[in-house]
Amino acid sequence: MSRTIDPWKKKSNLLLLSRLDETISICYRQGLYLKAAQAAEKACQIAGETYGPGHRSAAVYAGNAARMRKAYEENCLHSMKEKEAASPKTTRGKRRFRPAFGVAAVLALALFVTAGFAQGAANGAAEIPPPVYAAVSTADGMNMPYYNIEADFDPASRMVEGTEEVTFMCREAVEEVKFNLYMNRYRDSSLDSSEIRRYAVRNGQDAGNIEIEDVTYNGETVYFEVKGETLSVAPGTGGFLRGEHNLLIKFRVKIPYIADRVGGSEKGIWLGNWLPVLSADNRENRPTEIGDPFVNMSSTYQFRFSVPQDFNLILCNANTIQQEGGRKIYTGVLERVRDLPVFLNRGYREAVTKEGEIEVHYYYYSPDSRPEAVLAAARKALAFFNKNVGKYPWQQLNIVENDMFLNGMEYSTMILISKGTSRGNLPNTVFHEVAHQWFYNIVGSDQYNAPYIDEGLVEFFTAYAQSGRVPGYTGDTGGLNRSLEGFGSWQDYRNVHYRNGRKLFEQLYLLLGKNEFDNFIKEYYDRYKFGFVSATEFRMILDGKLREDQVSQLLD
Repeated sequence: MSRTIDPWKKKSNLLLLSRLDETISICYRQGLYLKAAQAAEKACQIAGETYGPGHRSAAVYAGNAARMRKAYEENCLHSMKEKEAASPKTTRGKRRFRPAFGVAAVLALALFVTAGFAQGAANGAAEIPPPVYAAVSTADGMNMPYYNIEADFDPASRMVEGTEEVTFMCREAVEEVKFNLYMNRYRDSSLDSSEIRRYAVRNGQDAGNIEIEDVTYNGETVYFEVKGETLSVAPGTGGFLRGEHNLLIKFRVKIPYIADRVGGSEKGIWLGNWLPVLSADNRENRPTEIGDPFVNMSSTYQFRFSVPQDFNLILCNANTIQQEGGRKIYTGVLERVRDLPVFLNRGYREAVTKEGEIEVHYYYYSPDSRPEAVLAAARKALAFFNKNVGKYPWQQLNIVENDMFLNGMEYSTMILISKGTSRGNLPNTVFHEVAHQWFYNIVGSDQYNAPYIDEGLVEFFTAYAQSGRVPGYTGDTGGLNRSLEGFGSWQDYRNVHYRNGRKLFEQLYLLLGKNEFDNFIKEYYDRYKFGFVSATEFRMILDGKLREDQVSQLLD
């Protein structure tokens, strides 16, 4: 029996359940069973509120909560026994006993017992330890993936070789799954006429690519096909059934030594969108050189990255360094990011500051780098968005100077700044790229079909937060329904999705008023963080705030 619930409340709950699913997965894989159990119990309660206690999805969440409770109890008890066996005896001949998880954990476990785990146990689900996630997923039925990366960098061959183990969830059966291979875009000669391509290749040595050497499923090699920027994997008869799946992909990346948003030189190598990543809509990627044709799901990356002794790896949460055979080994886990951006260098300088608890690192090499100005602009942007939108979810932000055609480029936890930017409006460029941490990297959107959702909002905040001015009426917002395929030049694209996109949010500000607009932005962030907003979804959001004719005026 289902229950009636407000559509917006249900949507908010579904997104929260999706985030909790990922939290359970991350914690369980890392052996953090108490946190996994707490998240599972919260998900169980929200699912009951959303679907009703008799609904199939609510029952799945209840069973999942029982599994996590069992995993916690078994591992907590095992840990306690180990502690007891290892502790010294007292003068009475009895062993000292100290709970492995402390008083807070014992109290939390008591809360679990009284909060409805009996319902999940009654379903018989507790016999299966691993979590089984409910039918809450992103595009085409796949839940947020978990990637386990092992990579080795060889500067002599300019190669990164390794394996990628990806665990993902299918809500419904599919014949095959597709991965984006963005690193193969430089093989596409149809893009050679673009201004960015001409600049990037002219100022480089090697365009690079990615090769897929092998794909295994359940320990056996399976069929795969590489076509341009798309890897298709099919396990054979039956395809991928509903449930959790695991693939192991062996890859070789030839680093592009060019001056682009991915690229490198003898001093530094900057890589974003370099790994095979699950397609957000399970379709072939359509490359363009105009705009940012990258649409990724929020994912978690566990990594082990080996580099030569004279290189440094810059990667958020890479906080463990081991020495092994003349190489440095970096390990860590980076949660809920759109990709895994890395920066390798052996000739850069570094400047560091903090904004609250967030460390900001700037890596630079040119004499015009202006590190003080870059760090000041980054701090200003972080402070603004933390206060006016929502909390930055990571511990670090890395800023890397390079020689690309674009002024700046955003990746999760890392932004790129062209050395030419120092001669222009540096504060605006840094502010714009930091803003993208919130809009696209945290709140995901369709950069291919609706770039204005992130670019327009980022331009709006950059213009008005920097100047302190109040938006006024700015007229036409036409062309926002044009995808990246509809543009032949960067200037045309910027005129529509940057300029007219900014106008859309200016007019939304005027229609709602300052207080309601400010509340709208915070609600938008809280509801959709780590999720994905399509053009259809964005229109639905505006439908809930404006009259139909006002929405048509802005978007049609």
